Amino acid sequence: MSYNVPSCVADLGNTGLSNCLDELEHDAMLVWTLESFSFTSEVSAETEADWLTAINAHNAYPMPTFEEIEPTEEDDVEHETSIGLSLFVREGKYGGVGRVRTALCNLANLRTFNSVQGRAFIVTGNGKVYGTSSDGVEFKGFELSKFRVSKLKGTDGSVPRMVEFKYQFKTPSEMGDYAAVPQLTWNPLTQLVGIVDVTVAVDSSAEGLVVLSVTRDCDGEGVEGLVEGDFTILASDGSTDQLPSDDFTNNGDGTYDFVFDDPALGADDYTANLKTPADQTSGGYESEDTDSFTISE
Repeated sequence: MSYNVPSCVADLGNTGLSNCLDELEHDAMLVWTLESFSFTSEVSAETEADWLTAINAHNAYPMPTFEEIEPTEEDDVEHETSIGLSLFVREGKYGGVGRVRTALCNLANLRTFNSVQGRAFIVTGNGKVYGTSSDGVEFKGFELSKFRVSKLKGTDGSVPRMVEFKYQFKTPSEMGDYAAVPQLTWNPLTQLVGIVDVTVAVDSSAEGLVVLSVTRDCDGEGVEGLVEGDFTILASDGSTDQLPSDDFTNNGDGTYDFVFDDPALGADDYTANLKTPADQTSGGYESEDTDSFTISE
């Protein structure tokens, strides 16, 4: 072939149908991802731990589960000529408006995604993940052309106030020609949640015992269930970690005891915090600011 001589020979596929359907229910949740992010294999896309790793590494962000969903899929765009011919221009884009109830203290974080270029996986009402794979190996979300989180909407009293997630996908062929649905043995609607902003505070400190508390920033609830490997207690040089301690106790109320018997903490200025979500044993929590304490001679 030479330039400007397109081939008009279609590579037609076979039309025999599968004996089963994918049974994809309504859009129930979006998992927003960085534009560059993908799972490198089908096995990885089916592995819950790999999804959690992506979330803790800030590559993937599960959005709240929709309480209402309104599909907004476009019609195909066609051009009607003056002699009555209908010419196909492009496929209509797939999109929707999902509505959720959320606290105002969460809203600012959700709105940081407005107009940021990214991709998104669709999680359906029956817990299936809908994405795209052009080569049958790499799995990624659909490219977004619109993603916007509204302010808190008004109400006439017949419905609760909600926040709207308006989204639209850019490339119909990613859905039409390269759709992919990994076969999961776990439910992403219950297992995938976003990282929670928390505050770590030093409740008390002595050379033999340090008590830390961890509370959620938005609602002030104590965070239970963390393990010692989630924390750091650093000396004034900023690198020497005093953990593990001689004894660690999860008090079950969002407070945690660290006992230093042999040796006790020396005289120094210390900082306490959680590790990054990617380095935590538990994962899923992030504290931007450290708290400090001093052990005197």
